[in-house]
Amino acid sequence: MKKAIVTSLLVSTSLLVLCGCATDKGAQERPAVAKDTRPLDQRLKVGMTKEEVRTALGNPAGTSVNSDGEESWRYSDSAKVFIPFYTVAGGKIQQLIVNFDKGGKVKNWSSSAQGLY
Repeated sequence: MKKAIVTSLLVSTSLLVLCGCATDKGAQERPAVAKDTRPLDQRLKVGMTKEEVRTALGNPAGTSVNSDGEESWRYSDSAKVFIPFYTVAGGKIQQLIVNFDKGGKVKNWSSSAQGLY
């Protein structure tokens, strides 16, 4: 009985030691990319392609197409409303609508901010 307990303790300790020695060399070799902290609307330029917009802003929260066949993408940080007292403390919920022409290039955009006060 004691031999089984001692053996199991040795095996467990060996596994913990081996797992603790793992490293991620790949993360150390990758160059650091600076995160763009500018507001979303300041990252846009007229004439950008949809892929350039997706790279700059990420995936849209929603999309729509008007009767002329022009697409619009909607971005929102409305998830912030789940942060306790965010809007009560003066925080604003940002919305951005990016409009594309029929060729898939940015035609224009509009942004808004909404809060309680």
